[in-house]
Amino acid sequence: MYATLIQEALTNSGYDPGPVDGIAGPRTISAIKAFQSDRRLNPDGMVGPLTHDALFSSQPKAITSPTATVEPKQLTPHFHQNEFRCCCEGRYCDGFPAEMNSALISALEEIRNFFNLPLIITSGLRCQTRNREVGGIPYSKHLVGNAADCYISGISVFSLADAARQAGLGVIVYQDDGFCHLEI
Repeated sequence: MYATLIQEALTNSGYDPGPVDGIAGPRTISAIKAFQSDRRLNPDGMVGPLTHDALFSSQPKAITSPTATVEPKQLTPHFHQNEFRCCCEGRYCDGFPAEMNSALISALEEIRNFFNLPLIITSGLRCQTRNREVGGIPYSKHLVGNAADCYISGISVFSLADAARQAGLGVIVYQDDGFCHLEI
């Protein structure tokens, strides 16, 4: 699971998340906040793209495919293609095993504009191997660019879910983890 990988990375970085058990409890959240503070990130206890990049940047990475030709680009005024990159850190793919669904990106932009706050993507595209690692279902919409997990700092997951439904998206609320799974 992703929480286990976060706990391992925190431990490897010198922070104490408590037992590496895949449960994002108070000690794990506290370790994330300390890590974020030390790196001058918003200490919200959530592992969004900036925290993820900082946390895993020192982790070993496999060499990416020499034939990869994807040049990341700006998708909307507020979303860059890199925000949806597979979080396998180049271990199993070049980061873009599929293209993100443009209707999903447009709906995310609509939600972002509604709240006028950054919508933090915690998981966009996933390759098959990474999807299995994080406990994703075999036919996850993340595999084909039709889903994104996200949150907005300071906004409840239920408010985010309501806005997403208004934008025509399917929603799964992960209240305990503080994010919503949004999908076309």
